[in-house]
Order: sequence, then structure tokens, then C-alpha cells
Amino acid sequence: MTTYATPTNLLEISLTSLLEQTFTDIEVILVIDGDLPETSEALVAETAERDPRLVVLRPGRVGRARALNVGMTATRSEIVGIQDADDASHPRRLEVQLALFDRVPRLSLLGTGAVITTDLQARADWDLPDVPPSVRIISRALLRSNPVVHSSVLARRPAIDRIGGYDECRSAQFDYDLTLRLSSDGAVLGLCGLPLVLHRRHPNQFFEGQAPMRRSWGSYRLQMSHIGHLPQPTRVGYFGVAAGRFGYQVARGMAWHRASNRQGRAPI
Repeated sequence: MTTYATPTNLLEISLTSLLEQTFTDIEVILVIDGDLPETSEALVAETAERDPRLVVLRPGRVGRARALNVGMTATRSEIVGIQDADDASHPRRLEVQLALFDRVPRLSLLGTGAVITTDLQARADWDLPDVPPSVRIISRALLRSNPVVHSSVLARRPAIDRIGGYDECRSAQFDYDLTLRLSSDGAVLGLCGLPLVLHRRHPNQFFEGQAPMRRSWGSYRLQMSHIGHLPQPTRVGYFGVAAGRFGYQVARGMAWHRASNRQGRAPI
């Protein structure tokens, strides 16, 4: 987990959701990207004193992609998970995902379903459906859109190391870029439909707060860079999909900005 100016109440919910997992043999690495407000510093200090599984790293203000790589380098496990500091994990998230990794050993990365909310107090405390979890392989689907919520990622670290980790030259969509590069490298990516993470949307988010055209154009260029390597007949169809998605993202981004302007900045 990396944090930069995350509201203290969201950081508390996020950390608690990880430290209260039903699978307990974990290490939670928190990378502080810059400075924290006093309330968040107190929260982190109290939590680390209470639970030694929380490891705090302070590389300074290095940017999100670099902060993620710093955390990745510090991990001691072959399997690593990601969670955004303003999101939360269901208590059984790691239990379910690790069981699926055992069942499908060829997986390099596994994402899950998510509950999306704008509620700044919500926690990942819902009842899970009483159905056996399954895995859908999504490598080719990545060229149409990014179905993986970053906070739901569980991955084998050697696969991420092999492609050089997150691209530190990017200021946004480093998660989509990572999954596309993993897929191009031959890694098997899967998605479990069970909702195991809470994904929060609010006006303080960096990427969502970008201008809709800039954000959508960055996504379009990222898709095109990978579509260009496909065989000619397949490539033409995906070019059309990418163009359609570009228009959809611009319209969605404009709607998001209108809603944000009405709502104003979310309280810290």
C-alpha cells in the first residue's frame, strides 16, 4: 500500500481491513510517499506499535509508481498483493485469492470483483455469495479495457520482477500498463468475480481528477501500443474497440467532473 495525502479516516479503514484478514500470515508494507498529516502519523504509529506485521517505509516524495516498486522490493513473499490507501479489502480476500492460486498454479496475477462506492465511511463488511469462486482468464480481454481493479491485485512477484515492475515514467494508469506488459510477456492473468474489495471513488483521487480528454487519450495510446503487435485482421477489430472506448471514457470523465463540481472537494 502506498499513501500520499490520504484522508486519515480512509487510511484507518484501509489498514484495518488488511490487518483483520482471515489469512493472518501476512506482512503489510505501507510506503509513505511524502509527508503525512499529524492525525495520519499518529494512526500509523499506533497501528505499527500494536501490530508488528505493519512495516512502514519512508522513501520521501517519489511518486506512486516508484513508491509501489519500493514496496515491492521490500517484500519477502513470492506472492504480493496491492491495495490503494483509500480502498478496503473484504476480511476473506486473501484467503479466497490464495486458495485460487493453489487451485490454478499457472496464474501470475489474479484480480477480483469489487463493490464501488462514494461513501467515505463504508467498510468492506458485506456477506459473500454462497457460491464456489471461479477464475476467468482475461489476457486477451485486456486489449478491450482494464477489468482489473488495482486494489484487488494478487500476483507472483517473479512475474512482476521479470518485466521490471511498475513503469516509473508514467504518472497515471501504471496498473493498466503493468497488466498489459505482463500479458505480453506470456503471464496468465485471471479474474475472480466475487466482490472482495471496496473501491472508493471521490474527488480527491489523482487519476480521476485529471482532465477527461487527457486521461482518455493516455488510455487510448496505451491500448494502441499493445494492439499494434497483433496480426493484421485481429488488429483492425481492436482498433475499432479502442476508438469506441476512447469516446466512452471522454463522456464518462466529463460526467464525473460535473458531479465533482457539484459535490466539491471531499472532506479530509
